[in-house]
Parts: sequence; structure tokens; C-alpha cells
Amino acid sequence: ALDPFEPDGPGAGKPAHVRLFATYSGARVTAPMRVRAARGEKPTRFPAIIATHERIKRYTGFEAGSLPDDAALIRFGADLFDTLFQGDVQRLYDEARARQQGRRLDLVLTSMVPWIAEKPWEFAYDRTRGSFLATEDIHFVRNVLTGMPSEAIPPRTGPLRILVVAAQPVGAGKLSIEQETRVIRRGFEALIDAGLAEIEVLARATPGAMHERLQDARFNVVHFIGHGVFDEARQEGALLFEDEHGQQLRLGERPLREILCRRGIELVFLNACQSGAGGRADFNKGIAQSLVAHGLPALVANQYSVLDSSATAFAKHFYRALATGQTLADAARESRIAVNYALQGEAIDWAIPVVYARDPQLRFCTPASSRSAVPRRARAPSKPVAVAVWDVDHAFPALADTLERLDAAQPVFGFRLADVSAPVSAWDVDNRAPDGGPYLWAERVAGRLARLPMELQVQVVVCVTRHWLRDDDTLNIYAWWPEPERPGVLILSSAGLDELPAEGALTDAFFANVIAASLGGYFGGLGTHARGPKSCPLWRNPARDLAPLQKPQTFDARCREALRQARPDLVEALDALAQAVGGESRG
Repeated sequence: ALDPFEPDGPGAGKPAHVRLFATYSGARVTAPMRVRAARGEKPTRFPAIIATHERIKRYTGFEAGSLPDDAALIRFGADLFDTLFQGDVQRLYDEARARQQGRRLDLVLTSMVPWIAEKPWEFAYDRTRGSFLATEDIHFVRNVLTGMPSEAIPPRTGPLRILVVAAQPVGAGKLSIEQETRVIRRGFEALIDAGLAEIEVLARATPGAMHERLQDARFNVVHFIGHGVFDEARQEGALLFEDEHGQQLRLGERPLREILCRRGIELVFLNACQSGAGGRADFNKGIAQSLVAHGLPALVANQYSVLDSSATAFAKHFYRALATGQTLADAARESRIAVNYALQGEAIDWAIPVVYARDPQLRFCTPASSRSAVPRRARAPSKPVAVAVWDVDHAFPALADTLERLDAAQPVFGFRLADVSAPVSAWDVDNRAPDGGPYLWAERVAGRLARLPMELQVQVVVCVTRHWLRDDDTLNIYAWWPEPERPGVLILSSAGLDELPAEGALTDAFFANVIAASLGGYFGGLGTHARGPKSCPLWRNPARDLAPLQKPQTFDARCREALRQARPDLVEALDALAQAVGGESRG
């Protein structure tokens, strides 16, 4: 715990120190932590910590810049660790680790100093042991200072009951509520199929709809998808909802805790920007801190602004671990590890979620429930080339049906839907796309996701996004694939194709053609061509003309011959894909 104090007495000015309290197994020590240097003193580490923290905030807020590289991230983590562990606190920490006898140490961080509490301590890196604490050495969670006891909820048997509250339109706002519900449920299908979770979705939820549902039924988890804000003038956090008339409605920390606390809810997962921010004067006026301070047993929030699709992998692993009887602390650590190894190179994604809990050893389900969790759906027989397709922005509710039709059209490519997590570091935030947002940078995505085909046990992963796409040389492309010797991460963008329906025959034809083009380009080592028939899937289409993309296509003679030279085993299957579905509406 950290507490401000003024060594020179009250009124001596802004405190230069805070006091660290550390306890373990009855032992209690204190140590001063310098937060600013007097004239002539050695500088503290806080200027460097603050600079890196602000750099990450600017990038994840899509303002400008880039993320720290691997070496800078290690330095950042070491500064955090060395600031937190010094003097008697360091000695107690080392003694506590030695006494654990192979068990992981629970580290619970509580701060009464708001500007220190909001720093990303999850990045703390122990140079001596060469490891980030939150993924390797210890169980790292946070708590808040409060006199209110946490609600005691005994572990349950059976699946987790999760209420998903979506307070923003998904899929670029083009979907109906029924379509939104389908794509949201799709992200939880693996848990549902394994018998680990029961999911209920409130799409475009109002506060009244959420309140009514929590009165009528008991849920273990409330998973919120939407936007969070922190009102600097009022020093209060809020979640954004819509009212009955579709107008924006801010719900502050007091009404939120009245709706969510003391209802048997064990966990609230806030998949929302600024949901982890706290007040400068009263840190517990933030949404996350207020809910935990008023008795909620556990909460997950984001300490940086991230897209919904960037938090998918953590939530998926987190819920699976909780449902199979792991403790909250174990579930958090294992989820961070899973997010980290899924991405190539050092990334920050694993440290963005902040886990608040009174008791790191809290269990939501009895371990016995894991033995009864068996998959209820068998995977279809494999084909020579396995292809996973990921709807990055949950924009196409019938994509699984489209893939089934493509799968049935030929005997070579086996398609299945996947749900993973968008790497935070894959954006070009210095250039603005036509919609005013950042570009998704193809080479960065492919580099970060290079391990994904191996993790999913497929040869190719096709990422489908509604964000504007660029590569190292060209802006505003709608399909990208690497050289054949590179890992099979392919990217398709529907940005700028405003007339493309969310589902239906025309959308099926679009996917049939662009998937055939990208697979042919990747396996054949081909690019697009500006000349030649528009009916060829590899015809370059800078104007984004939908008409040729929504009709059956066929590779022209030159492309077909190049494919035959490179991969003769794929030519007929690629042709079949391009002609798999027509552009007529199905009745």
C-alpha cells in the first residue's frame, strides 16, 4: 500500500515522498518512496515512468507515435519494479518469495495516491530474475482502500452464467439487434460448446434493461461492451449507454454500483476504454474502483484505450480458467500468458487488463466442474489446406454460414471461423484514413500474428476487418497477403464498401471472390493486375467497385498458368471458390 506523507511537516509544499507499507505473514515493514527530487538530489525514476506511460496512452488513444520497443519496455518495467521494491520492502519481498516453496506469491497493490495508482504496475520487471511479475513469478492483482466488506459468494457447480451487456452498436452500427446478438454470442461459442458458460446478451442495452434483467435472474458475471469516459471536471468515471430515445446517456459510478453491487455478481468485466481510470482527489470515484470499494468481489478493466477486438483473447482464456475452477489470480496470470505467446515479439496486450480483487484466491466454480466440461460439438473432418477466418470487428453475423458454403464447394480448402485478438501494436496512428481513424498496418498485423496459424493448427488465417488497411507501400488497399514463404496471415478489408450488406448472397459472393484472390495470391506468389478482365479475382480494383466482386469470377489465363506452375494442386479448388456463390439474393 502507498500513503502520502510530508516529512517536513504539514504545509511544507507538495510531498516529496510517499510511504510504502508491505505485509507478509504477520511481518510489516515501511519504507519511504521518493516521488520528486529536491535540488541537487538524484532524479527519481518517475519522470521516465510517466513519459513512457503517456507515450502508450497517446498511441492506444490513436493520437500519434508508436509503442516502446522490446528494450524500452524492459527498461520501463525495471523502473516500475525498482520504484516499488526498495529497502525493507525489497527484503520482505525476497523473504516472502523464499518461503513460498514453489507456490506463487500473491501481490496485492493498493494505493491511496491516485496519480501513482493509475500507473501500469502490471509491467513491473525483475531484472535479477529476468521476468515480468504478472506473467511469470507472482499473482498480481489490485485492491482499493475501503471499509466495506466484499460480498461473500460461495463457489458454484455447473457453468458460469454470463450477462453480456452491449451498450454500443457492433459491426459499424449496420446490424440489427438480432444480428448483433448473434455476433456477440459467437465470441463465446467455445465456452458454450464446452459446457463452461451460459450466455445471455442484451444488445444496445439501456440502464433500465440491465437493471431489470439483474433483478429477474442471477448471473455470476456481467460483461460490459461499450465506451467508458472519465469526467475531469466532476472527477468521476462513467459508462456510456443509450436512453429509450437512442440518445447518449452517461451512467456514473453511484447508479452503476446501485445496479451492480450486492446482487450475487462475482465479477464485472468492463471491456471499455478508460474503465480503469480513477479520480485525482478520490481515486475510488472511478468506475472500477467504486464497484470494488462497495463490495463487488472482482473486476477487470482496461488501463488503456483498446478496441473491443483487442480484449477478446484475454476474456476468453479468463472465463475458461474461472469456469474450470481456477482461482482468480491463476486465471488472470494464465490469461496474460496466453495473450502474450499468441503474439510474435514483445507486446503490451497482456498488461492492459487490470484485475481488482479483495482475495486473489477467490474461486467462482468448484474444481469438480472442470471434469464435467466436455465439448458438445465435434470438429469437421480436415482437408489438405486448413483456413481459419476471423471476423475482427464482428461485422458479419452469417460468416460461419458463408464459410460452410465455401467449404462444400471444393475438396481442398477446409474453412472454419476463429475468434482471436487484434494486436494493439498493429496501427498506423500518424496517418488518417478516409473515415478519420487510424490505418490497420498489414505487415505489423502479420508480424504480430505470425504464430497464430500454428496456434490454431491451420495453414492460413484470414483476418476480415472493417478498418481501412495499408501496407508498407500503399494506402487504402482492401486485400493483402505475404510472400509464400512467410507465415499465412492474410488480411481483407471491407472499408469503403459501404453498400456491402452485413449478410446475404451478395456478401457471400464478395467473400468467395476476395478469399479466392488472397489464397491464390499467397500460394501462387502472385500480385494483382491493372489490365485484363475484371472478372479475374486478382484484377486490381482501386475504386472499390462492388459490381465485379459480387458475381462469380474466374482466374484469367495468365493468372491460371502462374497458379498451375506454382501450385497445380490448388487451381481447380481456387476456381471453385471464386464461382462458389452467385450474386442473386436467396429467397
